[in-house]
Amino acid sequence: MKGRKLYIKVIFIIFLFIFLGFSFQNFTQRNAQFNDERIMDHLEDICKQTSNMYHKKFDDAKSLIMSTCSLISNHYYSHEDIGKILNNLEKDNSLFTRIWYLDQDGKSYNYYKNEVLKTNGNYVDEIFKGNTGISDVFSSAYNQKDIIAVYSPVYQNKKVVGGIVGIIEINDEDNSLLYDDFFDNSAYVFATTKDGQIITKVRNDNTLYLGANYFYFLKNDVTFNEKSFQSIIKNMNNNQSGYFKYSLKNNGRICFYTPVSINNWYVFTIISEDFVINQTKQMNEITFQFTVPLVIVLFCIFLIIIHYFIKTNKQIEKINNQLVVNHKKIESILKLTSDRIFEYHVNEDSLILDAWDNQPKVIFNNFLKYLSNYEFVVSEHEKMFKEKFNQLINGEKEVSFDVKLPYISKDLKTWFHISMIRISNHTFIGTFQNSTKKMNEYNHLLENQMFKNSIYAHATSMFAVHLKSKKVIISQSEGKYKNYVDYDYENQFIHHFLEYVYEDDKKLVQDFFSYDHIQKLFHQSIQNNKIDFRYFNSKTEKYEWRRCNVQFERQSSNNDLIMIAYSNNIDDEKKIQLENEYKAQKDGLTGLLNRDTFNQKVNDYLSHKRASYQYSAYMILDLDNFKYVNDTLGHDRGDAVLKEVAQTLKYVFNHKSYIGRFGGDEFLIFMYDQVSYTEIEKKANQILKNIHDNNLENISCSIGICFVRNEKDYEELFKKSDKALYMCKNSGKNSFKIYYNLEKE
Repeated sequence: MKGRKLYIKVIFIIFLFIFLGFSFQNFTQRNAQFNDERIMDHLEDICKQTSNMYHKKFDDAKSLIMSTCSLISNHYYSHEDIGKILNNLEKDNSLFTRIWYLDQDGKSYNYYKNEVLKTNGNYVDEIFKGNTGISDVFSSAYNQKDIIAVYSPVYQNKKVVGGIVGIIEINDEDNSLLYDDFFDNSAYVFATTKDGQIITKVRNDNTLYLGANYFYFLKNDVTFNEKSFQSIIKNMNNNQSGYFKYSLKNNGRICFYTPVSINNWYVFTIISEDFVINQTKQMNEITFQFTVPLVIVLFCIFLIIIHYFIKTNKQIEKINNQLVVNHKKIESILKLTSDRIFEYHVNEDSLILDAWDNQPKVIFNNFLKYLSNYEFVVSEHEKMFKEKFNQLINGEKEVSFDVKLPYISKDLKTWFHISMIRISNHTFIGTFQNSTKKMNEYNHLLENQMFKNSIYAHATSMFAVHLKSKKVIISQSEGKYKNYVDYDYENQFIHHFLEYVYEDDKKLVQDFFSYDHIQKLFHQSIQNNKIDFRYFNSKTEKYEWRRCNVQFERQSSNNDLIMIAYSNNIDDEKKIQLENEYKAQKDGLTGLLNRDTFNQKVNDYLSHKRASYQYSAYMILDLDNFKYVNDTLGHDRGDAVLKEVAQTLKYVFNHKSYIGRFGGDEFLIFMYDQVSYTEIEKKANQILKNIHDNNLENISCSIGICFVRNEKDYEELFKKSDKALYMCKNSGKNSFKIYYNLEKE
C-alpha cells in the first residue's frame, strides 16, 4: 500500500513539472518572436530617421553655402571681406571643418588666415559650370584626410568668378548627424558612401568594426547568418532598404540599412544579438500571468516535501545526534594535544580555525579561492598547499605535509606540520603542529651531506633531488646553499639549468638528467654516471667545460632515495684532451685528415641509411711525376708541393667532403650527399685543371673514382678506386677514371 502511494506521488510531481515546463517554453517562444519583431521595427525607424536627419543636415549646409555665395556675389568683393565672412561662418557652424574661397585660378584661399591650396577635387569644374552640390569622398590636398565638399558658385555680372567650398572631414564620430534614440546607447550607426566608405559613425562598446570601409569588413571578415553580401549590394543598386544578420568570433549582430537621398549614400544601424536576448529576458518578467498555475504547482510540491520531511525527520535527528557525539569525541581528543585545530568544509570552501591560546575563532570564506589574499601560507608553498587539500577532496582519507604559515606564526621562519583527515565527503578536520626544529635539523643534515660530498669531489656546484616526489630539495653553488619546497625537478629546475648550457650540448644534458635516465642509473642498467658539457660562467662570461657526476644515498630518517649531482670545472683538462684528439686525426705535413681518421669517417657515413637521391664517391688522387720533384729539387720542395696540393684540394672540395692524405703523394677524397654524379665529375675535372694550371713543377694528377652504391665499408671503395687509378695511370695520366665505367668497358 505504501509503495503504491509513493508511486502515485512521483507520477503527480512529474506531471506538474512537465506542465510547468511546456507552459513556460510556449511563453518564452512567443515573447522572443514578439521582441524580435519590435526590435526590427525600431531598428528600421532609427535608420530612416537618421537618414532623414542626415539629408536635412547636408541640405541645410548646402543652403548655407548658397546664401553665403549670394551675399558675396551681391555685396562683397574684397579679399578681406570674404575672409571675415567665411571665418565667421566656419566658427558658427560645427558641421564644416574648413571653408575655402575658390578663385578663378582654380586655387582655394583662406584670406583670413592667408592660406592657399591647390585644389584636387572634381567639384572645381562643377562650380565653374554654375552647379551647386555635394561631392563624393576624396582625399584632401590640405592634410590627406578623406573629406566631402559642399560647394556653390559666386557670380559677378552673371558670370561665375569663383565659389565657396565647405569641407567636412569624414569617418569621425559625430552624434549631431544621427538620430538620438539608440536603444539606450546599445546600438551603433554607420553612414557610408555608395562604395562603403564610412562618412560618420556612432559607436559603443559593442562596435565590432572601427575601420574606414564597412563593405570590406562585411565582404571579408564576417559570416552571414541571414541574407548575404550580394543581396545588400543588389538592394542598394535598386535604392532599397533591407536588413541582414551576421556574426564575427561568436558575436552576433542584426543590421538594418536604408538610403540617404544624397549621392546614393546609405545609413546602417546595428545592434548586438545579445541585446535582443537581454530584451527578451526582461520581457519575460511578464510571466506574472503564469503566477497562479506556478503557485499551485509549487504549493503541491511543498505539501509533498513537508510530508516527506515529516516522515524522515526522526531518522535525520538520530543521525545528527550521532554526528554531534562523534564530533565531540574527536574535539575532546584533539584538545588534549598542543596543536591548533581547524575544520574545512568543501561545499562552502570555508576553513574554521578554532579558538586557541587566547586567540579567537576565525572563519575564512572562499578559503582556497582567495588563498593568496588571506596571506595564510607563504607564496612559494601555495601550490603544494592547494594540491594537498585537493587530494582529500578527490577521495584520499588523510594527508600530511610541512609548510610555513605566516598568518599563524606571524613570521616567515616557523614551519608547521599539517595533518588532515576526511570525516565525511564534505568535511575535513586537521591540526597545525610546530615542526620548525625537525625541518631545520633535516635541512642541516642535507647541507652537511652536501658539504662533505663537495669537499670530497672538489665540486663547484651540487644539487639534491628527492626521487619519490621528483622535487629538488637543496642546491649549492660556489659555497651558497639554497633550500627548496615544491620545486619540480624536470619542469622547473632542469628547465632553468638548461638556459646556461651550451646550445650544442643541451639535448645531451637534457637526456642525461631526465627522470627516466636517472632511474636507469640507479638500477645500474646504465654504467656511465657522469657527463661532460659546456656551461656558462657568469663571472667570466664564457662557456667552460664541466663534468657532472651522479650518486645516490638513502635518508636515514625515512629511507627515501636521494640523488646528488655534483659538478667540477674541467675546462683546462678538456681543452687539452680535445686539442690532442684533433692533432691525432691530422696529417702532420698537410693538415688534412690522416688515413685512419679519413676511413673511419667514411665508415661512419656508410653505416647510416641514405636516401636514393644522395650521391657519394670515393676518390684516390695520385700526383704524376712527383718522384722527379723529390729527386731533382729535393724533399723540401716536394713537401712544399704537397702542401700546395692540399690547399687546392681544400679549395675545390669545400662542401660535404672529407679530404685525407693516404701517404707519399697520394690523397683521399670522399664526397657525400651530392645532387648528382655529374656534379662529382665536375669536381674531378676542376681539381685536374687547378693542379695542372698552378705550374707546380709541371705536376699533374690522376684520379681513380668509385661511386658509392651498395658498399658496406671503405675497403671495398678503396679497392675499386685503386683499380680505376691504375687504369688512369696506364692511359696517359692527368685524367680520371670511374670504376663503374671500367666495368662497362
